[in-house]
Amino acid sequence: MVFLVIALAVLLISLGLWGLIAPAPLLTFLSRWQTREGLWAGAALRLIFGLALWSVASGSRVPTTLQAVGMIFVVAGIAMPFIGLARFKSMVAWWLQKPPAFIRVWAVATLALGVFFVWAVAG
Repeated sequence: MVFLVIALAVLLISLGLWGLIAPAPLLTFLSRWQTREGLWAGAALRLIFGLALWSVASGSRVPTTLQAVGMIFVVAGIAMPFIGLARFKSMVAWWLQKPPAFIRVWAVATLALGVFFVWAVAG
């Protein structure tokens, strides 16, 4: 499971770097997720990541934090299908309207979160 957490953390790091360097192409990529499949894929990724974080938490550097974050991811993954496709599309549309500086700030946060996860479980 540690490998899965690190792999998903590297995905977060990659998305963060992408958003920091080139926010417009990242937004184009994000716009492609405005489908029923995108909604379910996002829910599945959150569930998988949350359960993986929860399962490796006890052997990590910050077990309570990883358990809490893992639970947040699980709840978000469970909730996503219930928000519905129309609401999901409006949330994605909201992101697509934001200026590059806003996207870059969130990209830095995403990058930092990914680095934190790697630090927490590696070593």
